[in-house]
Amino acid sequence: MIRAMIRTVAVVIAPLAVGCDATRQITITSEPAGAFVQIDGQNAGNAPITQTFDFRSKYTFIIAGSMSGYFTEEIVLSNRHPSLRSGSLRIVLQEDEAWKATTTSEATNAWLRIQIDPKLSAEGMWQKLIDAVTGAYSSLEQMDSSSGYIRSVATVRKFRSPKGQFSVRTRFTGSVAQKEPLLYKLKIEAEFSTNSGDWSPYTRVFKEDEALIEELQSRLGTK
Repeated sequence: MIRAMIRTVAVVIAPLAVGCDATRQITITSEPAGAFVQIDGQNAGNAPITQTFDFRSKYTFIIAGSMSGYFTEEIVLSNRHPSLRSGSLRIVLQEDEAWKATTTSEATNAWLRIQIDPKLSAEGMWQKLIDAVTGAYSSLEQMDSSSGYIRSVATVRKFRSPKGQFSVRTRFTGSVAQKEPLLYKLKIEAEFSTNSGDWSPYTRVFKEDEALIEELQSRLGTK
């Protein structure tokens, strides 16, 4: 998922270093408040927290802050870091715009089945299905009324991250799973682009996709 994108902050070295045999107590805060903190991969709790660092045992510590809807932020804390003088370290998280534009759904990369209202014929279901899907997606890539198969073109949106721009794309896929009683299966294929340009599964769908799912459940499903 996108939240896996991590930015490591290069530390500005202060002119005077704390002695390498010293221990220092640091209060870690975050913006926004309450970020989950890890130290060298070990859970430390939610900010603000106060932690003692022993620089006699190692030269640097990796401090990571994370929160839903934000990119994970990493800071390299060395025995020359300015925070050792102030006794406080502030982690500032960048908001994930893709998170704001998306939501969770049962149909995210997984088949969701709808038991069709027995009052609806196969033809009636098909027409309602086409109307709803074409209202949410610009066009259809494939469609077959005999099997109820629909595959939309992908909706692609671009977002910013600490490491540059990335994209999220979703598309609707569905088909008749059972003819008697009539059962329809559908899913929203969701992916995000990685730094290498490849696409990987994304755990969220656009809010418009979830609205489409709810509409289909309401218009097609048994009451």
